[in-house]
Amino acid sequence: MLNTYSMLIKKLFFHESWDIMIIKNNSHLFPENTLDILNNSKAQLLRKKYTFQADPFIIEKEDKLYVFYEAFSFLNSRGMLKCRVLDSNLGEVEDIKLEGFDGLKCHLSFPFLFYHEGELFMIPESSERKEVMLFRCTEFPGRWEMIKVLISDAEFTDNIYFTSGDKSYLISTTMKNEMVIHTACSLFGKWEKITPTLKLSNYHHRGAGKPYFVNNKNYILTQECHPDCYGKSIYIKELIGISPLNFEEKLVANISPLINQSAGVHTLNFTDSYIVYDTKNLIFSLLSPLKKISYKFQVKFRKQFFA
Repeated sequence: MLNTYSMLIKKLFFHESWDIMIIKNNSHLFPENTLDILNNSKAQLLRKKYTFQADPFIIEKEDKLYVFYEAFSFLNSRGMLKCRVLDSNLGEVEDIKLEGFDGLKCHLSFPFLFYHEGELFMIPESSERKEVMLFRCTEFPGRWEMIKVLISDAEFTDNIYFTSGDKSYLISTTMKNEMVIHTACSLFGKWEKITPTLKLSNYHHRGAGKPYFVNNKNYILTQECHPDCYGKSIYIKELIGISPLNFEEKLVANISPLINQSAGVHTLNFTDSYIVYDTKNLIFSLLSPLKKISYKFQVKFRKQFFA
Protein backbone atom coordinates (compact mmCIF):
# COMPACT_ATOMS: atom_id res chain seq x y z
CA MET A 1 0.00 0.00 0.00
CA LEU A 2 2.82 2.40 0.91
CA ASN A 3 4.51 1.70 -2.40
CA THR A 4 1.25 2.47 -4.25
CA TYR A 5 0.96 5.83 -2.48
CA SER A 6 4.58 6.63 -3.26
CA MET A 7 4.04 5.91 -6.95
CA LEU A 8 0.89 8.04 -6.98
CA ILE A 9 2.66 10.98 -5.31
CA LYS A 10 5.56 10.68 -7.74
CA LYS A 11 3.20 10.61 -10.72
CA LEU A 12 1.19 13.62 -9.52
CA PHE A 13 3.71 15.94 -7.89
CA PHE A 14 7.02 15.27 -9.64
CA HIS A 15 7.93 16.34 -13.14
CA GLU A 16 11.03 15.92 -15.28
CA SER A 17 13.67 18.62 -15.54
CA TRP A 18 16.57 18.32 -18.01
CA ASP A 19 19.97 20.00 -17.80
CA ILE A 20 23.07 20.13 -19.99
CA MET A 21 26.50 19.11 -18.71
CA ILE A 22 29.83 19.96 -20.36
CA ILE A 23 33.22 18.32 -19.87
CA LYS A 24 36.43 19.87 -21.18
CA ASN A 25 38.83 17.06 -22.06
CA ASN A 26 41.56 16.82 -24.69
CA SER A 27 42.31 13.12 -24.18
CA HIS A 28 38.96 11.70 -25.32
CA LEU A 29 39.34 8.67 -27.58
CA PHE A 30 35.84 7.61 -28.60
CA PRO A 31 34.62 5.04 -27.74
CA GLU A 32 37.58 3.52 -25.87
CA ASN A 33 37.70 5.89 -22.90
CA THR A 34 34.32 7.63 -23.20
CA LEU A 35 32.80 5.90 -20.19
CA ASP A 36 35.94 6.45 -18.10
CA ILE A 37 35.88 10.20 -18.79
CA LEU A 38 32.14 10.49 -18.12
CA ASN A 39 32.47 8.62 -14.83
CA ASN A 40 35.57 10.38 -13.54
CA SER A 41 35.54 13.93 -14.90
CA LYS A 42 33.89 16.94 -13.33
CA ALA A 43 31.14 18.26 -15.58
CA GLN A 44 29.99 21.88 -15.66
CA LEU A 45 26.27 22.56 -15.55
CA LEU A 46 24.99 24.92 -18.21
CA ARG A 47 23.26 27.78 -16.39
CA LYS A 48 19.60 26.94 -15.84
CA LYS A 49 17.15 29.09 -17.79
CA TYR A 50 14.43 26.64 -18.85
CA THR A 51 12.66 23.59 -17.39
CA PHE A 52 14.14 21.47 -20.16
CA GLN A 53 17.59 22.25 -21.51
CA ALA A 54 18.16 19.15 -23.56
CA ASP A 55 19.33 17.54 -26.83
CA PRO A 56 22.72 19.33 -26.97
CA PHE A 57 24.69 19.40 -30.24
CA ILE A 58 27.98 21.27 -30.27
CA ILE A 59 30.36 23.05 -32.60
CA GLU A 60 33.83 24.17 -31.55
CA LYS A 61 34.91 27.23 -33.53
CA GLU A 62 37.45 30.05 -33.06
CA ASP A 63 38.08 29.39 -29.34
CA LYS A 64 34.36 29.26 -28.60
CA LEU A 65 31.95 26.45 -27.96
CA TYR A 66 28.46 26.67 -29.46
CA VAL A 67 25.86 24.49 -27.74
CA PHE A 68 22.69 24.12 -29.81
CA TYR A 69 19.83 22.78 -27.72
CA GLU A 70 16.10 22.52 -27.02
CA ALA A 71 14.74 25.08 -24.57
CA PHE A 72 11.37 24.14 -23.09
CA SER A 73 9.12 25.79 -20.52
CA PHE A 74 5.74 24.64 -19.21
CA LEU A 75 4.41 28.17 -19.87
CA ASN A 76 3.94 27.40 -23.57
CA SER A 77 4.73 23.65 -23.52
CA ARG A 78 6.61 24.01 -26.79
CA GLY A 79 10.30 23.50 -27.33
CA MET A 80 12.31 26.11 -29.20
CA LEU A 81 15.86 26.00 -30.51
CA LYS A 82 18.63 28.06 -28.97
CA CYS A 83 22.42 28.30 -28.97
CA ARG A 84 24.44 28.94 -25.82
CA VAL A 85 27.87 30.42 -26.61
CA LEU A 86 30.76 29.69 -24.23
CA ASP A 87 34.39 30.79 -24.18
CA SER A 88 37.36 28.43 -23.95
CA ASN A 89 37.07 28.40 -20.13
CA LEU A 90 33.38 27.47 -20.34
CA GLY A 91 32.27 30.93 -19.35
CA GLU A 92 28.82 31.63 -20.77
CA VAL A 93 28.91 34.52 -23.23
CA GLU A 94 25.52 34.57 -24.95
CA ASP A 95 22.23 32.71 -25.34
CA ILE A 96 20.89 33.07 -28.88
CA LYS A 97 17.38 32.22 -30.08
CA LEU A 98 17.68 30.65 -33.53
CA GLU A 99 15.83 32.54 -36.24
CA GLY A 100 14.00 30.96 -39.14
CA PHE A 101 11.85 28.52 -37.15
CA ASP A 102 9.04 30.62 -35.62
CA GLY A 103 6.74 30.22 -38.62
CA LEU A 104 6.57 26.46 -38.04
CA LYS A 105 4.47 26.97 -34.87
CA CYS A 106 5.33 23.49 -33.60
CA HIS A 107 7.43 21.91 -30.89
CA LEU A 108 11.08 21.72 -31.95
CA SER A 109 13.90 19.73 -30.40
CA PHE A 110 16.95 17.58 -31.24
CA PRO A 111 18.80 20.13 -33.49
CA PHE A 112 20.77 17.52 -35.45
CA LEU A 113 23.74 19.36 -37.02
CA PHE A 114 26.02 18.29 -39.83
CA TYR A 115 28.23 19.75 -42.54
CA HIS A 116 27.63 19.05 -46.22
CA GLU A 117 29.93 20.43 -48.91
CA GLY A 118 31.24 23.07 -46.53
CA GLU A 119 27.84 24.33 -45.37
CA LEU A 120 26.17 23.76 -42.01
CA PHE A 121 22.76 22.06 -42.04
CA MET A 122 20.21 21.02 -39.42
CA ILE A 123 17.40 18.49 -39.28
CA PRO A 124 15.40 19.38 -36.15
CA GLU A 125 12.76 17.14 -34.64
CA SER A 126 9.43 18.50 -35.91
CA SER A 127 7.14 15.48 -35.61
CA GLU A 128 4.09 17.62 -34.75
CA ARG A 129 4.09 18.92 -38.33
CA LYS A 130 4.46 15.36 -39.66
CA GLU A 131 7.44 16.55 -41.68
CA VAL A 132 11.19 15.96 -41.69
CA MET A 133 12.69 19.30 -42.71
CA LEU A 134 16.17 20.37 -43.77
CA PHE A 135 17.53 23.78 -42.73
CA ARG A 136 20.69 25.60 -43.83
CA CYS A 137 22.60 28.09 -41.71
CA THR A 138 22.76 31.47 -43.46
CA GLU A 139 24.54 33.38 -40.67
CA PHE A 140 26.31 31.41 -37.95
CA PRO A 141 25.06 30.58 -35.43
CA GLY A 142 21.67 32.26 -35.27
CA ARG A 143 20.07 32.54 -38.72
CA TRP A 144 18.61 29.58 -40.59
CA GLU A 145 16.38 28.93 -43.58
CA MET A 146 14.25 25.93 -44.48
CA ILE A 147 15.30 24.64 -47.89
CA LYS A 148 13.56 21.28 -48.31
CA VAL A 149 10.99 18.93 -46.79
CA LEU A 150 12.76 15.58 -46.92
CA ILE A 151 9.83 13.41 -45.80
CA SER A 152 6.12 14.31 -45.54
CA ASP A 153 3.11 12.80 -43.78
CA ALA A 154 5.22 11.06 -41.16
CA GLU A 155 5.45 11.65 -37.41
CA PHE A 156 9.14 10.84 -36.94
CA THR A 157 11.36 11.74 -34.01
CA ASP A 158 15.10 12.47 -33.69
CA ASN A 159 16.23 11.84 -37.25
CA ILE A 160 19.85 10.83 -37.86
CA TYR A 161 21.49 11.61 -41.22
CA PHE A 162 24.71 10.06 -42.56
CA THR A 163 26.26 8.67 -45.71
CA SER A 164 27.60 5.19 -46.38
CA GLY A 165 29.20 4.32 -49.69
CA ASP A 166 27.41 6.28 -52.38
CA LYS A 167 24.10 6.45 -50.47
CA SER A 168 22.56 8.86 -47.97
CA TYR A 169 20.54 7.48 -45.06
CA LEU A 170 18.03 8.75 -42.52
CA ILE A 171 17.31 6.67 -39.43
CA SER A 172 14.15 7.79 -37.65
CA THR A 173 11.76 6.46 -35.03
CA THR A 174 7.98 6.54 -34.86
CA MET A 175 6.11 7.72 -31.78
CA LYS A 176 6.08 4.05 -30.72
CA ASN A 177 9.90 3.90 -30.94
CA GLU A 178 9.88 1.77 -34.09
CA MET A 179 12.87 2.26 -36.38
CA VAL A 180 12.28 3.55 -39.90
CA ILE A 181 15.07 3.86 -42.49
CA HIS A 182 15.06 6.01 -45.63
CA THR A 183 17.71 6.29 -48.30
CA ALA A 184 18.48 8.65 -51.19
CA CYS A 185 21.19 9.13 -53.79
CA SER A 186 22.13 12.40 -52.07
CA LEU A 187 20.96 14.77 -49.35
CA PHE A 188 18.83 16.69 -51.85
CA GLY A 189 17.58 13.60 -53.68
CA LYS A 190 14.29 11.75 -53.39
CA TRP A 191 14.02 9.88 -50.09
CA GLU A 192 12.53 6.39 -50.16
CA LYS A 193 11.71 4.04 -47.30
CA ILE A 194 13.61 0.75 -47.19
CA THR A 195 13.00 -2.39 -45.13
CA PRO A 196 16.33 -4.21 -44.75
CA THR A 197 16.77 -7.39 -42.77
CA LEU A 198 17.65 -6.27 -39.24
CA LYS A 199 20.34 -7.68 -36.95
CA LEU A 200 19.89 -5.58 -33.82
CA SER A 201 21.73 -5.41 -30.51
CA ASN A 202 18.53 -4.20 -28.81
CA TYR A 203 15.20 -2.57 -29.63
CA HIS A 204 16.11 0.97 -28.61
CA HIS A 205 16.49 2.96 -31.83
CA ARG A 206 15.72 6.61 -31.06
CA GLY A 207 18.62 8.90 -31.89
CA ALA A 208 20.85 10.09 -29.05
CA GLY A 209 23.44 12.15 -30.93
CA LYS A 210 25.49 12.38 -34.10
CA PRO A 211 26.92 9.30 -35.81
CA TYR A 212 30.72 9.12 -35.70
CA PHE A 213 33.30 7.57 -38.04
CA VAL A 214 36.37 6.56 -36.01
CA ASN A 215 39.23 4.27 -37.04
CA ASN A 216 37.31 3.05 -40.10
CA LYS A 217 34.28 2.14 -38.02
CA ASN A 218 30.82 3.74 -37.99
CA TYR A 219 29.12 4.38 -34.67
CA ILE A 220 25.58 5.46 -33.85
CA LEU A 221 24.12 6.51 -30.50
CA THR A 222 20.59 5.56 -29.45
CA GLN A 223 18.59 6.22 -26.31
CA GLU A 224 16.93 3.71 -24.05
CA CYS A 225 13.22 4.48 -23.85
CA HIS A 226 10.38 2.59 -22.22
CA PRO A 227 6.65 3.35 -22.07
CA ASP A 228 7.03 4.46 -18.46
CA CYS A 229 10.56 5.92 -18.66
CA TYR A 230 11.74 8.31 -21.36
CA GLY A 231 15.46 8.87 -21.85
CA LYS A 232 16.85 6.34 -19.36
CA SER A 233 20.32 5.77 -20.85
CA ILE A 234 22.41 5.92 -24.04
CA TYR A 235 23.74 3.06 -26.13
CA ILE A 236 26.89 3.33 -28.22
CA LYS A 237 26.58 0.93 -31.16
CA GLU A 238 28.91 0.01 -33.97
CA LEU A 239 27.10 0.05 -37.30
CA ILE A 240 28.48 -3.10 -38.91
CA GLY A 241 26.66 -2.57 -42.19
CA ILE A 242 23.75 -0.79 -43.81
CA SER A 243 22.18 -1.20 -47.24
CA PRO A 244 18.68 -1.48 -48.71
CA LEU A 245 18.93 -5.21 -47.97
CA ASN A 246 20.68 -5.46 -44.58
CA PHE A 247 21.15 -3.50 -41.36
CA GLU A 248 23.47 -4.82 -38.65
CA GLU A 249 24.65 -3.23 -35.41
CA LYS A 250 26.74 -4.31 -32.43
CA LEU A 251 26.47 -2.95 -28.89
CA VAL A 252 29.68 -1.30 -27.71
CA ALA A 253 28.77 0.44 -24.44
CA ASN A 254 25.91 1.70 -22.30
CA ILE A 255 26.05 5.18 -20.74
CA SER A 256 23.84 5.06 -17.66
CA PRO A 257 22.67 7.90 -15.37
CA LEU A 258 25.17 6.60 -12.81
CA ILE A 259 27.72 8.91 -14.46
CA ASN A 260 26.24 11.74 -12.38
CA GLN A 261 23.69 9.97 -10.15
CA SER A 262 20.72 11.38 -12.08
CA ALA A 263 17.45 9.88 -13.31
CA GLY A 264 18.43 9.62 -16.97
CA VAL A 265 20.60 10.70 -19.91
CA HIS A 266 19.49 10.73 -23.55
CA THR A 267 21.79 12.82 -25.78
CA LEU A 268 25.58 12.91 -26.06
CA ASN A 269 27.90 14.66 -28.52
CA PHE A 270 31.54 15.70 -28.57
CA THR A 271 34.26 17.66 -30.34
CA ASP A 272 38.04 17.38 -30.06
CA SER A 273 38.05 19.24 -26.74
CA TYR A 274 34.56 18.90 -25.25
CA ILE A 275 31.93 16.33 -24.36
CA VAL A 276 28.33 17.42 -23.80
CA TYR A 277 25.34 15.45 -22.56
CA ASP A 278 21.95 16.08 -21.01
CA THR A 279 20.71 14.73 -17.73
CA LYS A 280 17.29 14.23 -16.15
CA ASN A 281 16.13 14.89 -12.62
CA LEU A 282 12.69 14.61 -11.03
CA ILE A 283 11.48 17.83 -9.43
CA PHE A 284 8.78 18.07 -6.74
CA SER A 285 6.18 20.79 -7.22
CA LEU A 286 2.65 21.22 -5.91
CA LEU A 287 1.88 22.71 -9.32
CA SER A 288 3.04 19.62 -11.20
CA PRO A 289 -0.51 18.32 -11.86
CA LEU A 290 -1.50 21.65 -13.43
CA LYS A 291 1.72 21.79 -15.46
CA LYS A 292 1.14 18.30 -16.83
CA ILE A 293 -2.51 19.01 -17.68
CA SER A 294 -1.52 22.25 -19.42
CA TYR A 295 1.21 20.45 -21.37
CA LYS A 296 -1.12 17.68 -22.58
CA PHE A 297 -3.81 20.18 -23.55
CA GLN A 298 -1.43 22.37 -25.58
CA VAL A 299 0.18 19.37 -27.31
CA LYS A 300 -3.26 18.00 -28.21
CA PHE A 301 -4.32 21.42 -29.56
CA ARG A 302 -1.21 21.70 -31.76
CA LYS A 303 -1.65 18.18 -33.11
CA GLN A 304 -5.24 19.00 -34.08
CA PHE A 305 -3.99 22.19 -35.75
CA PHE A 306 -1.50 20.23 -37.87
CA ALA A 307 -3.86 17.30 -38.55
